Amino acid sequence: MTPGQLQKLRTGLPAFSAARGTTPLQREFCRYYGIDFSAGRPGLQYRLGAVPSGGFTLAVHRWLQRDATRNLLLVHGYFDHSGLFGKLIEYGLSQDCNVLIFDLPGHGLSSGEPAVIDDFADYGRAIRAVLEAGDLPRLPLWVMAQSTGCAALVEYARQYPWPFFAAVLLAPLVRPLGWRGGRLAHSLLRPFVDSVKRTFVPNSTDVEFQAFLRSDPLQSRRLPVRWVTALRRWQAALPTADLGVGPALIVQGDADRTVDWRYNLPLYQKLFPGSQVVLLPGAGHQLANETALLRRQYLDSVGVWLALQNGSPNPKEIIR
Repeated sequence: MTPGQLQKLRTGLPAFSAARGTTPLQREFCRYYGIDFSAGRPGLQYRLGAVPSGGFTLAVHRWLQRDATRNLLLVHGYFDHSGLFGKLIEYGLSQDCNVLIFDLPGHGLSSGEPAVIDDFADYGRAIRAVLEAGDLPRLPLWVMAQSTGCAALVEYARQYPWPFFAAVLLAPLVRPLGWRGGRLAHSLLRPFVDSVKRTFVPNSTDVEFQAFLRSDPLQSRRLPVRWVTALRRWQAALPTADLGVGPALIVQGDADRTVDWRYNLPLYQKLFPGSQVVLLPGAGHQLANETALLRRQYLDSVGVWLALQNGSPNPKEIIR
């Protein structure tokens, strides 16, 4: 898709509550990003619309299916967007879930300066706004978040009642890798520059995904200094005690070159005491888009975790 098409789609999104059917441009978006799941799923209902959250307008996608037994909220990571999470959307649908996903402020089709946030609390408020507007059936709700999406989930837990019967955290963010040097560079550069050029470091062993990412028109090519400032503020205010929302399943690749997982995992275990940690040999940071073999390994653990949380039967198997 062209930047012009994406901008037209972004500015033309109807209010989520009023969205009915899909436009040709919406269908083209779903085809381009591989999130058109209508084939082979009779009765699957898809909706794309806008939800306000503070000063932002969030792009929200929802899939409802017949005889669903659970609802799934997906929260993507930094520089990501809903279109990149097709594999996890499909996984949720295969597990008889209705699936809800949205673009964080400054990402994808949502409003805001690209990849910018001034307060991580805005991420938590975005989750709340989407859950309130998502109009999901009254079914058990669980959540799967990736990287900065995990930080957003922590902010949600700090501000609002916890609605999830189970949470899965993929490569959760507190510190990026090389944070000491990055923090020093931020302090030196902040008075003089607004952003620095983004480096596309390989974050998955799936080479096709890596190639697509570099050509994705929704990728920001700059790392805004304001986002790093907000990250530092969030870190300074982050509690190192139980959030009071129960344990989570934490999945982490040991070849992750994006986050400092050796520092991050013990902290998340304090925030979510009793959590189970799955360390995935050879996996990079972008767990939502790892190879089929690596995804199969951790999604098997996700299925077992969900069964333990609510007594559901063994999960169905589908990995593309």
